[in-house]
Amino acid sequence: MSATMTRGGALTGTGILLGLALRRDRIKLPAWTLIIALFVPYFATVAARTNPTPEALRRTMDMMDVPMLRLFTGPSYGTGDLTVQRYLIAVYFVEFLLGAALMNILLIARHTRAEEQSGRAELIRAAVVGRHAPLTAALLLSVITTAVLAGLMTVTAIGAGLPAGSALLFAVATAATGLVFAGVTAVSVQLTEHARAAAGIAGGVLGVVWVIRGAGAVQDTEGGGLTWLSPLGWSQLTRVLADERWWPLGLSAALTAVLVTAAYALAARRDLGAGVVATRPGPASAPGWLRSPAALSLRLQRSSILWWSGSLVAGGLVFGALAGSMRDGLATDFLDAGPDVLSGYLSLMVVGMSFIVGIFAILAVTRLRTEEVRGRAAPLLTTPTSRWAWLGSSLLVTAAAAVTLLALSGLALGAGAALSLGDGGYVGELTGAVLARAPEILLLLAITLALYGFAPRAVAVAWAVLAYGGFVRFWATDLPAALKALSLFDHIPRMPIEGFTPTPLVTLTVLAAGVTLLGLYGFRRRDLDG
Repeated sequence: MSATMTRGGALTGTGILLGLALRRDRIKLPAWTLIIALFVPYFATVAARTNPTPEALRRTMDMMDVPMLRLFTGPSYGTGDLTVQRYLIAVYFVEFLLGAALMNILLIARHTRAEEQSGRAELIRAAVVGRHAPLTAALLLSVITTAVLAGLMTVTAIGAGLPAGSALLFAVATAATGLVFAGVTAVSVQLTEHARAAAGIAGGVLGVVWVIRGAGAVQDTEGGGLTWLSPLGWSQLTRVLADERWWPLGLSAALTAVLVTAAYALAARRDLGAGVVATRPGPASAPGWLRSPAALSLRLQRSSILWWSGSLVAGGLVFGALAGSMRDGLATDFLDAGPDVLSGYLSLMVVGMSFIVGIFAILAVTRLRTEEVRGRAAPLLTTPTSRWAWLGSSLLVTAAAAVTLLALSGLALGAGAALSLGDGGYVGELTGAVLARAPEILLLLAITLALYGFAPRAVAVAWAVLAYGGFVRFWATDLPAALKALSLFDHIPRMPIEGFTPTPLVTLTVLAAGVTLLGLYGFRRRDLDG
């Protein structure tokens, strides 16, 4: 064994680990790349159908060209001679950059720090495997996946009407951002002992550079000085479909190289399973209030709830503040239709906030799955705490947190709209509109719980339920009524553009209660994993 290690050094076993990672992610990674790539022709089709004439496309683009909306879309180029393809790049480019970045953040964290946290990396390293083989295999997997994404995006972009050279630049710029955040995550997984924290650090960096890129676009339509401080900005500064240039991607390549080099240097300085930043020891004894399962669940979710609260409040204030820009931008173009379009925008933000809270609900249940698989649930259930008490208390805390998050996001959205429009009545109206969507989230939570109770390995299907609801609500406007009815998010009225109707709220709440009991029963009947 020592001879083999000497020949291969720190990278011994990289190829085998890469093959194992490809085998494990044979469904997940193709799904990521296909979904991101297929959104290219989809967004182009949406833009063409909602703006059937050049005049309509120009009005929409002019409406988007206000500072607060440029914060979201970023800099734009070549829009003087506007086409559907240029509109696609100007408005939706950042969505593809975020998708590629998130894909790589989750990929690197899953195949490095999560393996150490679960103990599997220690077993693998006990064999003929070099010190840096796991990190190298994860980075190679990221490169392969991102290259496949770039190839698929090139093909779909050509299909959407982009010239071949422009399609390739668009795809490679997206891939470059993805690789930058593979490097960011490769560093963050060295800093902390927990995969979720490592992904959170990388996600926080993504959020910061997203804001910096947006602030640069607010400075100047074609990107101010701050745009050059953001890896997302570098990709947009390639000026696809305008005066195209490849050289900004050299900045992405250089930063990726620096980050990967730093990741290897940090990995060489720490022990397996440990982080460069030492974990602070907790108190020697627990306080008395932690004696109930509900208190324990609240303690475990406390940090997550606080982070989600802060993010939703900040997002609600920003989205609400955009209401004034929407009203002012639409007043001249749509005349008497302005107020209706404003209500449509606010109802869209209300639904969007509920979808974000839905993500929180699913993550909370998947965290229970993690507790079970890692063997932390079994010792707890050997005490007088019953299965129903453990799972039910966690569900109760999650449901209460979800409703609280809805209330906070509604208040923030209403406050932002009130300040922007000069009408304090929006605070109560939008808070009520967001809270009215609570039965949707409770039913989504119940479905996730039922999957966990009966088929824990299939709990990820809950993401498909949420994704289908988003697809129906935001894009599939022409679906038959029967298919729309399958969405959880297509029954409660879209307030404030539609009036309040109590019947769907009661129906969804009753369904949520029934599915919850079913999930609790399933968990009580099955064996534990781990």
